[in-house]
Amino acid sequence: MSEAHGSLIKSPKQLIIMVFASFFVPLIIILLLMVFVNNGKRADSEASAEQLIKPVAQLNFKDASPSAEPKDATSAAK
Repeated sequence: MSEAHGSLIKSPKQLIIMVFASFFVPLIIILLLMVFVNNGKRADSEASAEQLIKPVAQLNFKDASPSAEPKDATSAAK
């Protein structure tokens, strides 16, 4: 009965292995998922990046000088 609720880690060597495994295994899984997700996007990344940036990067300049005839209440009534 004393061993029924015992610890899975019984030596310092097992503790060190478990600490490293608990850090590196999730890190490796995350890196593999990143590679898997990015593989499909690299085929046409140049064109898709330009299409995504174009609406934001496009500048529309308008003439800020005053118009030839100023519009006010008296000229609009004529």
